[in-house]
Amino acid sequence: MDPGQQPTTDDIRDFPRKQRDAGRQQRGGQNEELEASRVAADRERRKYRELFDLAPDAYLITDVHGTIREANVASGKLLGTEARFLAGKPLTSFFDETGRREYRHQLDNLCDFDRLDGWEIVLRPRHKERVAVSVAIARASHKSTEAPGYLWILRDITKRVRAEEALRELNRELESRVSSRSAQLAAVNLTKDDLLLAERRAREEAEVANRVKADFLALLSHEFRTPLQAIFGYTELLERQIHGPLNEAQLRDLRRIQQSQQHLLGLINTILDFARLDSGQEIEVHLCQTVVNEILCEMEGFIGSQLEKRELKYHYNCRDDTIVAYTDPAKLQQIVLNLLANALKFTPTGGHVSLDCDRERETVAIRVVDSGIGIPRDKLEAVFQPFVQIRSGNSTVEGTGLGLPISRRLATAMGGTLTASCDTDTGATFTLRLPLARA
Repeated sequence: MDPGQQPTTDDIRDFPRKQRDAGRQQRGGQNEELEASRVAADRERRKYRELFDLAPDAYLITDVHGTIREANVASGKLLGTEARFLAGKPLTSFFDETGRREYRHQLDNLCDFDRLDGWEIVLRPRHKERVAVSVAIARASHKSTEAPGYLWILRDITKRVRAEEALRELNRELESRVSSRSAQLAAVNLTKDDLLLAERRAREEAEVANRVKADFLALLSHEFRTPLQAIFGYTELLERQIHGPLNEAQLRDLRRIQQSQQHLLGLINTILDFARLDSGQEIEVHLCQTVVNEILCEMEGFIGSQLEKRELKYHYNCRDDTIVAYTDPAKLQQIVLNLLANALKFTPTGGHVSLDCDRERETVAIRVVDSGIGIPRDKLEAVFQPFVQIRSGNSTVEGTGLGLPISRRLATAMGGTLTASCDTDTGATFTLRLPLARA
C-alpha cells in the first residue's frame, strides 16, 4: 500500500493476520539459529570430551574443596575406579597420609602462583598397589568451568621412582664395596710394608751371613793351605829320595798322595773364587786384544795326563788362527780349563772331547763338545746354579759343582756369554762367546 493512500476496511481487517505471519517467520529464523548453535556446542563438547578421555595422564577437575567433578579414562585406570564413578568423591581419599597432610599447604601456594608443578606423592588406588605420581595443579578459569575449582594432572612416575631407588641401592652397594676394598687395600699395604720390612731385614741378615761366610771360607782356606804346603814339601823330599831310596810301590803311593793334594788344592781355590763372586766383590778383569788360538792351543798340555788316564780322544780345531778377541787372557784360560775339566769328568772311558774355535759375526765362539752322559733339556740352565751337578745312576764323579757358575760369571764380566746345549741323547756342548777386538 502506498504511503499517501488511505487504508481500506479490508486492509485494517487483514493487519492482525499479516502481523501474526511476520512474527511467525521471525521466530522460525531464531529457532533455526538456536538449533545451529546447539549443534555446534554439542560438537565442541564431544571434541573436548574425546580429547579429555584420550589424554595419557590422569586429568581431573575438582571444586575448591577437592571433590571430583570430572575425570578422564586415565584417571579411572590410575585410581582403580571407573571414571564415571569418581564424580562426587574427594580426591584426597586416594592420597597417602603424607599427601593429605601436604594437600592444604600446596593449595595455599596457589595464592601466589597460578600453577604448581613437581609435587610428588603416593596414591592408594582401589584394589591396587600404591602408585607414585607427580602432581600439577592449576586454578580453573571461569571460562573453562561453571564454578571455581582446580585442574589436576597426575602422572605415574612409579618406574622412575623404582629406577632411582635401584640406582641409590646400587650406589650404596658400590660405596660398600669401595669401603670394603679400601679396607682390604689398607690391610694389603700394611702387609706389604711388613713384608718389605721383613725382606729388608732378611737381606741385611743375608749380607751379614755372606760376609761371615766369605770370611770363614778365607780363614778356612788359609788354615787348609798351611798344612797342605807342609805336605807338598815333605812329598817333594820323599820324591827326591833324599832320605833314602823308595821302591816302586812306595813311589806309586807317593804319586797318589800328590794327586790328592792337587785335587784338594783345586777344590779350595774353586770355593774361594765362588765366595768372592757370591759376596758381591767386583771381578777384576784386564781386557786386551788376545789371539785366541795362542791360548787354546796350549790346553792339551794341561789335560794331557787326564786324557791318557781316562783313555779319551782329544781334538782341537781353530778355523781361523788369526781371530783376536777383546778379553782377559788369564780369565779365558780359566774358563776353557773349567769346561774341559767338566767334559773329562762326565765322559766315560773311550769317549772323545773336542775344542773348536770359529768367528760368529761380532763374536768369537769357543765350543767344548764331549760324548759324555749328556744333560736333560730341562736342566740346561740348572747346571749353571751353584752346587748343581748332573749325575748318572752309577756316576762317581767328584767335584763341588761350582766350576760352571764361576765360568759364566767370568764370561759375563768380560762382556760375553756361556751357554749349554744337548742335541742328542749323549754328550753336551758348552759355547763361550766373547766380543771380537775392533780393528
